[in-house]
Amino acid sequence: MFEINQARFLRTLEEMGQIGLLPDAAGGGRNRYPFSAADRAARDYFRYEAQDSGLTVTLDAAANLSARLDCGDPSAQTVLIGSHLDTVPHGGAYDGAFGVLAGLEVLRTLKEQNIPLVCNVEVIDFTDEEGRFGHFFGSGALTGQLSDAHIETFLRNAAAHSADLALMREIVPGGLTLDAIRSLRRAPSSLAGYVELHIEQGPRLEEAHVPIGVVSAIFGRRSWEVTFHGRPDHAGTTPLPMRSDALVSAARFIVRAQEIVAGDFPDAVVTCGNVIVSPGVSNVVPNKTMVEIEFRAATAKELDQIEARLEHLRNEVTLHTRTTSTRRVGSETVPTPMDGDIQGAIRAAAERCGYPTLDLPSGAGHDAMLLANVTPAAMLFVPSHNGRSHCPDEHTDPDDLVAGANVLLHTILTLAG
Repeated sequence: MFEINQARFLRTLEEMGQIGLLPDAAGGGRNRYPFSAADRAARDYFRYEAQDSGLTVTLDAAANLSARLDCGDPSAQTVLIGSHLDTVPHGGAYDGAFGVLAGLEVLRTLKEQNIPLVCNVEVIDFTDEEGRFGHFFGSGALTGQLSDAHIETFLRNAAAHSADLALMREIVPGGLTLDAIRSLRRAPSSLAGYVELHIEQGPRLEEAHVPIGVVSAIFGRRSWEVTFHGRPDHAGTTPLPMRSDALVSAARFIVRAQEIVAGDFPDAVVTCGNVIVSPGVSNVVPNKTMVEIEFRAATAKELDQIEARLEHLRNEVTLHTRTTSTRRVGSETVPTPMDGDIQGAIRAAAERCGYPTLDLPSGAGHDAMLLANVTPAAMLFVPSHNGRSHCPDEHTDPDDLVAGANVLLHTILTLAG
């Protein structure tokens, strides 16, 4: 059984990790925003490494950058490997970049070993996965799932940053126009599947001492804005039993929501991310409190059940605190199950490489959500130390990084070899 070139792969990860790196005094981590100088440097690095290995490099109208290994059959389908090189502010070394560079190493290994292929294999750096100008822009464009309004908003947001716009025009000469982006959708019949390798960004694999996670589904998400309405009263003269305190209602709702989801839906999550209190002074009983809350789960059935329980909780809380409440439904994404056959290929590849696996859902969104709508798609994870991600402390042991890349290699062999 052959493997990737471990030293070369870890070198590329280390060198990519230096691009956009900030000193500790500036907050540490990496800033590689789309169309920034660091983004251009990361793209140039990826392009150089791919071309130096004899791979074909292309750039599409949405600034997605690809390296490709052709099988020699003009009618053959393509197996895609993808992730992203852009980062959140002060991001870690591996979120996104790990999957892109592991895909590059897989293509290098297949080419060097002269493995016969029945499909083309292509690794893609998708534009703006993290959403500086528009979440999942690159994968949405490639799969034809962006509305004209989404594209126009993205271009308008980019144009609002003049420096970014200038770099954007250098990176994609003549590209990034509405018509060009709208026309670049890949035909589903041209694709044989999609595989994305990523750090877990959570603690489950490390806690289980398992190096490879097989993603069963990507969580769907629903968000609410719940506003509790009470009565403003003097904080010094109004007895506690006589108050209609909107903040107390909100606090009870937040705490009980956590308890309900943790107790009855252990694979799901609920988060209160913002609370706004009015009038917001210590000597007046709050008469209005707005709570932003979201919940995520792997199936629509579970999301429906959580929604019903939280709606019951909202009514129960207001009844016991002599307040009223209103609810505004916010954004929603549907759960995305991963392809069963590719999950099986990942498990079989891990077994060949000698690694145990753990099936688990992804609580975070990934480009695989969009690819799954047009082609069979699946993901595999490697552990994140202490579950940390989207921060300078993000870390994965080198042995786990190499394990993930080797399992990706043998998964691609199953799909394209």
